[in-house]
Amino acid sequence: MNKLARKEIISKPLFKQSIKSNFLLWLILSLGSMGIFVLINLVVGTRTIFSNIDMNSVQAYVKDEGLNWLQILGLLEQMGFSLSRIQTMSQIDLNSVMNDLVYKIAGVLLPMIYVMITCNKLIASQVSDGSMAYILSTPTNRKTVVRTQYLFMIASLVAMYLIITIGAYASGAVGYFITKPNNINFGTFTLRTLLYCLGSFMAMFALTGICFGASCWFNKSNNSTAVGGGACVLAFLCCILGLFGNKVFVSVGVGVQAMSVFNYLTIYTLIDTESMSNFAKYVTGAYGGVMSISWLWEIGILFAIGVTLTFVGGFRFIKKDLPL
Repeated sequence: MNKLARKEIISKPLFKQSIKSNFLLWLILSLGSMGIFVLINLVVGTRTIFSNIDMNSVQAYVKDEGLNWLQILGLLEQMGFSLSRIQTMSQIDLNSVMNDLVYKIAGVLLPMIYVMITCNKLIASQVSDGSMAYILSTPTNRKTVVRTQYLFMIASLVAMYLIITIGAYASGAVGYFITKPNNINFGTFTLRTLLYCLGSFMAMFALTGICFGASCWFNKSNNSTAVGGGACVLAFLCCILGLFGNKVFVSVGVGVQAMSVFNYLTIYTLIDTESMSNFAKYVTGAYGGVMSISWLWEIGILFAIGVTLTFVGGFRFIKKDLPL
C-alpha cells in the first residue's frame, strides 16, 4: 500500500473534495470578475477623452463672440493649462488609462480574494482544524497532498481566467464595433486583450505562489493568512498609490511624480500594459506601433516568483513536523 502511495501523483478523492468545497466561491468570484470587465467595456468602450469635442462648433463660437485664439490661450495659461499640456491632454486615449485601472486594480481584486482564501483553505486551514491528520492517515502522503492541492489551485485559476478572458473579449468587441475607433484596428484589439488577460493571470499565478507557499509553511491558518493575505493587500494598495504617479496623470497635472515609487513595491507593475499594447500594434501593423518585448521578461519574473515560492513552501510542508 505504501509503495502505491509513493507512486500516486495526485489524489483524485482529495482533488474532488477541493472542487466541492471551493466551487461556490470560485463561481461567484469568476462571474463577478467577468461582470466587471463586461460593464467597463460596454460603458467606456474605446472612447478617448476628447472624442466628443466638435471643433467646428468651437470655431463658430469663437467667431460669434469676437474672440481670438490668443486670448483664449492666454486665459487657459492663467488657469494652468499651458499649450503643451492641452496638446498632451488632446492625445490621451482614455482606453490606455482604463487598461491600468482595469487589469491592475478593478479586474484583479476578486481573483486576488479567491487566491488568498483558497490557498489558505487547501493546506494551512486543514492543518489547523485537524483534517490534515485524516488525509495523511490514508495512503495519501504529503507530496501527493501538495501536488493535488496546487494542481487544483492552478486549474481553478486557469478556468477563472478563461471565463474572464471570454467576457472581456466579447464585451470589448461589442464596444469596438459600436464606437469604431480610428486609433486601433480589430486585430490589435484582439491581441492586446489576450495579452492583458495573460498578464493579469500571471500576476495571480505569482500571488498564488506567495499564498500557497505561506499556507504550506505555517501550521496555523492565521499566520498563513497574515503572510499571504498581507502580501496581496500590500501589493494592491501600492498599485493604487502608484497609479497617481502614472505619467499620464502627471502630464495633465492630476498626479505626483514622487508617487511612482510605489510602483516598485508591487508585482502588478509587471503587468506592462504599455509594452503589451505597443507589441500588439507592431505585430498587427497598426500605425505608431513599436517593437516592445519587455512584457515577456516581466511575465517570466512573475512565473519565477510563483514557481519558486510554491516549491519552497511545498518542500517545507513535506519536511516539517505537523501537529497531527
